[in-house]
Amino acid sequence: MREFKQSGKDIEQQADTQSPEGFPERVFPVQIYSVVFYSVKIAGQVEKLKSRIIRFYKNLSIKKKLLLAFYIQIIIPMIFMGFLSYRNSAETIKSMSTNYANDLLQMIELRFDDFLSNLSVISQDLLYDKTIYNALASKNINDPILDYEIDNEISNTMKKIILSRPEVQAIAIVGNNGKFYYADDNSSSSSIKNILPYDKVLEKARKYQGKVTWYTDSSNGVVNHLYLVRTIYHQDNFSEIGLQAILINKNFIRTVYDGLTRSMQNIVILSDDYSLIAARNSDPGYFISGSSFGKLENEKDSRIDHDINALVSYTTISETGWKIITYVPLNILYRDAYALRRNLVLLCLVTAIILSAFNLSIAMSFINPINRLVMGMKMVQKDNRVVYIDDEREDEIGFLNKTFNEMSREINHLVNWVYREQITRKEAELKALQSQINPHFLFNTLESINWMARLNNVPEISETVTDLSDLMEATIGREDKLITVEEEFMYSDKYISIIKRRFEDKIEFRKEILNGAGKVKIPRLLIQPLVENAVYHGIDKLRGKGEILLKAYLEGDRLVIIVMDTGPGIDNAELDALNRRLSLDNDTYFKNLRTEKRQSIGIENVNRRIKLFYGDKYGLKIESEKGKYTRVIVSIPASIEAAEGYYVQGNDN
Repeated sequence: MREFKQSGKDIEQQADTQSPEGFPERVFPVQIYSVVFYSVKIAGQVEKLKSRIIRFYKNLSIKKKLLLAFYIQIIIPMIFMGFLSYRNSAETIKSMSTNYANDLLQMIELRFDDFLSNLSVISQDLLYDKTIYNALASKNINDPILDYEIDNEISNTMKKIILSRPEVQAIAIVGNNGKFYYADDNSSSSSIKNILPYDKVLEKARKYQGKVTWYTDSSNGVVNHLYLVRTIYHQDNFSEIGLQAILINKNFIRTVYDGLTRSMQNIVILSDDYSLIAARNSDPGYFISGSSFGKLENEKDSRIDHDINALVSYTTISETGWKIITYVPLNILYRDAYALRRNLVLLCLVTAIILSAFNLSIAMSFINPINRLVMGMKMVQKDNRVVYIDDEREDEIGFLNKTFNEMSREINHLVNWVYREQITRKEAELKALQSQINPHFLFNTLESINWMARLNNVPEISETVTDLSDLMEATIGREDKLITVEEEFMYSDKYISIIKRRFEDKIEFRKEILNGAGKVKIPRLLIQPLVENAVYHGIDKLRGKGEILLKAYLEGDRLVIIVMDTGPGIDNAELDALNRRLSLDNDTYFKNLRTEKRQSIGIENVNRRIKLFYGDKYGLKIESEKGKYTRVIVSIPASIEAAEGYYVQGNDN
């Protein structure tokens, strides 16, 4: 610190030795040295950083170099422009919302002015009422009858006002002569005579010397009662003769702003002492006592309040000092801006992907033969497509291409027949399972349960066991593949009988067999899965009772069987997709089976059984109307003997 404690003489001497440039001769060389030293040091660090960047760039692959170049030239400027767009959009939204909120507050303020003016007129009418004035100005009336008549007349006057003005809940007029006149609308259990804080109201009214003012009776930051008050003076000597107090209906205040708009949902009204008067769709806890806004010191303002994360706008009613506050949460205010930001981010991502694909395509030109082989493998893996790579090469890659082509042909052959092989295996497994089960033992056991139920007088169990026994006979107790339509309908009836005991009276089942269709033979358990599907996907989703119709009839050389339920129906898009799958021929269906997710397994299995048994031109069709019905139409040949084909017994649902 010594250099700062030089004398004035030393300073003058130093000034005399300064160079023409203004530097002291002794200081100038030191400063130059420091500048040079730090310049060299910075230059060395810059050179090291430069060498590191160059070394990093040289070690990058060509693909990464191209991506980096495109990112620097396109992506980074796009991100910068997107940021500016988002920021400008947010500011525009904030400005528009602020203007809208201010316009709304102005409209509410005008309505409040009308509301307060009407109340002032009511107060003025009461003030100039001769009966009320004479009752307050006169001394005590010794005539009880006259006193009663005056009291009744004043009470009727106030009741007329209350009945005609919904904003007025009660009126009280208190005279200095001890008279207390009042009237209530009977909406509250407490009368104004009991709740009026007379001393406090009188103190507030005296400050305004006969002018109307407002008194808020508050507790815990919430206005309990709202009064319009004024003192009444003698017309001759201007002495105080009474007090007028009008109790306002707080619920009516909400009508001032409810009819204006619904787009600005959050509205809060505070009294001059920051007590809550009314609120709409808001949490008023932030505004009670005005702590969030520092007592809202300005007449009007708009700001971002970070305590509640909202854009807040407010104004002050000059006549009352009340604050009208409206606010929009930031997550709602900037909803469009957030959507823009999300779209910009998505655009940058899509652009980055496209540019990366472009650069990758350039880089991949160096290893194109291998990439063609990889892409071919992916196509086979994804779509089960037959892919052949045409590449006349004699090296190792050519050998891989030839091997891949042979593998693709073999996979195509296997895919066309794998499902049928699975079906055959399933039938063999089912027959093996049936051979392991002794039907006689099972049926004898069920019969024993039936007799026990009868001996114990439980007919429901007996009937259920009997139906179950008949249904199991159709599954494992019969060897024939074909049964008549009548028998198949009977088994469906047994199934419904069992299901009804769980669904009680929710299901109504009807059967119709027309023009000899009952004698036509069909594969076993062909209709029961469709009935089961109608129960669980139709009737079970209803709240009330539903109906299932089972109908069979002959149409030319075809047998038509209809299974219809009055369930909720199927959407048009889902219905079209399901019918498209049902209409596929077996080869196309089996080819797509590995890559597509199976839906409506029970219906699809029945459809495939029909096509495998009779041919691709037969099968199922579904009709439906949302909220009304679903109809499954089965179409098969009407001949007794079916065409040669695959058959699998099944009941997958």
